[in-house]
Amino acid sequence: MQNETEWLNDFLPLMRCPDTRQPLRRATAEECAAHKVTAALATADGTRVFVIDAGIPILLPRQS
Repeated sequence: MQNETEWLNDFLPLMRCPDTRQPLRRATAEECAAHKVTAALATADGTRVFVIDAGIPILLPRQS
């Protein structure tokens, strides 16, 4: 999965959570396992996780 998302390395410093505006980082193996996904991005504090589907991060805000 890393090769499929390698392009993210260039953009990750610019990416922000749509809800909190926190910087995003690659989710840890534990965070991915907790959400039953193989790859994801997480907020700096780890409170939100965004799945990476087919190499594309799904950065949708939470529904109210």
